[in-house]
Amino acid sequence: MTTRRLPRRRCGWVLAAMLSAHAAPAAAQGIPGDNDDTPTRQLEGVTVNARRSIEQRFFATGSLVVVDRSDIAQLGAFSVADVLRQLPGVQVTPNASGGVEIRMRGMERSATQLLIDGQRAGSGRAQLPLDQLPAEVVERIEVVRAPTAEFSGATGGTLNIVLRQASVQRETTIRLTDNHVWGRDATQLFFSKSGPLPGTGAAPPTEAAALAEQPWSYFVAVSSTGILLGSDVERERLANGARAFASQAQGRYRRTDQTLLPRLQGRLGAADQLALRGTLSRARFAGHYDTQGDGLAATGPYQLDTTEAHRYRRQYLQGAADWTHRFERSKLETTLSQSRAADTVDRVGSVLQDTGGAPGSDAYAFHDDRSDRLRSLSAKLSGTADPLLWQVGALVDERQLQVRNQSQAGGDANRLDLGVVVRRQVLWGQNEWELPANTTLTAGLRAEWLSISGSDTELLAQRRTQLLQPSLHLRTPVDEQLQWRLNLSRVTRNPNIWDLVDRRIPSQGSNGLDNPDTVGNPALRPEAAWTLDTGLERRLAPQGQLGLNLFVRRLHDTIATVTTQQAGRWTEQRANVGGAVVWGLEADAKTGLTALGLGADWTLSANASLLQSRMLDGADAGSRIPGQARYTASATIAKPVPRAGGLFGGATLTLTGPAQLNSAPVSGRSAARASLDVYLGGLVRGWGYWRVGVFNIGDAPFERTRRSVDASGGEVETRTRMLLTPRVYLTVGTQF
Repeated sequence: MTTRRLPRRRCGWVLAAMLSAHAAPAAAQGIPGDNDDTPTRQLEGVTVNARRSIEQRFFATGSLVVVDRSDIAQLGAFSVADVLRQLPGVQVTPNASGGVEIRMRGMERSATQLLIDGQRAGSGRAQLPLDQLPAEVVERIEVVRAPTAEFSGATGGTLNIVLRQASVQRETTIRLTDNHVWGRDATQLFFSKSGPLPGTGAAPPTEAAALAEQPWSYFVAVSSTGILLGSDVERERLANGARAFASQAQGRYRRTDQTLLPRLQGRLGAADQLALRGTLSRARFAGHYDTQGDGLAATGPYQLDTTEAHRYRRQYLQGAADWTHRFERSKLETTLSQSRAADTVDRVGSVLQDTGGAPGSDAYAFHDDRSDRLRSLSAKLSGTADPLLWQVGALVDERQLQVRNQSQAGGDANRLDLGVVVRRQVLWGQNEWELPANTTLTAGLRAEWLSISGSDTELLAQRRTQLLQPSLHLRTPVDEQLQWRLNLSRVTRNPNIWDLVDRRIPSQGSNGLDNPDTVGNPALRPEAAWTLDTGLERRLAPQGQLGLNLFVRRLHDTIATVTTQQAGRWTEQRANVGGAVVWGLEADAKTGLTALGLGADWTLSANASLLQSRMLDGADAGSRIPGQARYTASATIAKPVPRAGGLFGGATLTLTGPAQLNSAPVSGRSAARASLDVYLGGLVRGWGYWRVGVFNIGDAPFERTRRSVDASGGEVETRTRMLLTPRVYLTVGTQF
């Protein structure tokens, strides 16, 4: 009979192996070959004998869920955004700018930290600049639920998107896709190639040989992704129960993302390894938004027509070098990274109101240029001689932000030119001890120094902040297949830079509750939270897993958006709205479906979260956090590409529960929604594959109701219903 000490020994050695592969989430890069995870080649039907994603989850320092390449292939996803909305506890909502808003555990978007290869994704307009990146270039996505010494700044959680790395496995992928919406078509092209560099030797036949005699290898991916976006929106406004206004709007946009990802890695000597990586992405977004409506005012009935032309351009460039040096009893990992993001928005529109006499017209224009430059140097030293883990690390980065903004509406012209420099220094460390009952304790401490300075002190006052983040993590293996874990930490989230700027930006178009002005808040304070995560994790035969996690967040100085009326105009501002507590239960599972009479290759991937929150004080005491869904759930049934050829496919059902939108003096509610995606394909051995997918079956409408009080004290109710048209994909491709 296996003793209870065996899991602890095994735990330690797997942790050491993980260190060699940089399996810790923030150290996303690995030694050459280690990140490949013996991937399933979908076109050949190769079976994976060991799932590194499961081992990463079981032996991670904190609460972690890993979705790897084989999981992503079974989800049938075309882009990173498609994958994110099927992750445990993640709420993804499309926005009018063609991007997505990402929340973890229903908390607001800025409470979710997004990393790309362990580096912060940026602080610009786009929450995730690579949301339409093809799913084929993702190695894995790590859902980091609990803060550790290595992570900070996320009271909701962290998503780390690890992109494909250079590989000794020779593989070429070609894919051509057409997506069809509203009777129009957009084309997507994808090409990738990997293998050893010519002249550096053949790829070693085994993984052990690959570690001993690793040739220089590469991976390169090129993609051009066209996508059609938009919605049909119905709005109705009631005043004291009587209809005061109704409108219909149509938004039609075309977006094109072009991306180049080169990767190169190899050995510099017996103890040194080097990986070079780059990301070049360009996005263009253009279209129009038109509204036709009629209403009843004090002067009589009127008609309202608005039209807006919207253009958006974005560039993202990132380059990094990862150097690893192995000592006799430890390992030093150093990463030098530099990135630049730039985006430009142009909006030109007009509002035409006809009251039966001479129509009144009001034109407006908005131009916004932003750039974000980030330079970062990080180092981490890890022990490798002992099964018990110890690590120390340091980080220095500098972010330079520039904004040039011009707006004109109602005859008023506004201009904003501002430069901001953000400097950050971090020291952190953590150590693991063995306790009785085969339990391990990991204690960590992170110290962070942050300074913010602007070119105009009247718009942005200088700030200096010092933060300490302690963390504790307990892990107890019950047996070789089941373990219990507990995380406790304190984390602080700093406000977004642009929320601190003392500036009013008028709304574009007709000002209203759904289209308010934006005002900065120089007095905005950081949000602090005590976090608790505890749960059970279990392996399921043959390669499945099951997890159950309970979390609690006690927030201080909770940051939220407050919408009010000022001088007859609706205005929104970020503010500290008081203390709050957030809690919930999260479950996820991946297993086979032989019990249902299906083949051994059929799989089920499912997750569900029950979410709750309560404001403890302030104007919204007793209410939930605005926008937090009561539940999220996703289930995917899939049959992978068969070895000998034939059909494959899958279906994904995604559910998002209702949410309160209370933020005094405004109250409201968004309705529950559901989305169904289905795909079917076939493999023709020696040739390639085809796949047809239908996304968003049933339109997945977004329905929202908001209530307020007008200047005369009357009750006003605004109802909005937005429909996203189903999307049809047709793909042909090959892999060899």
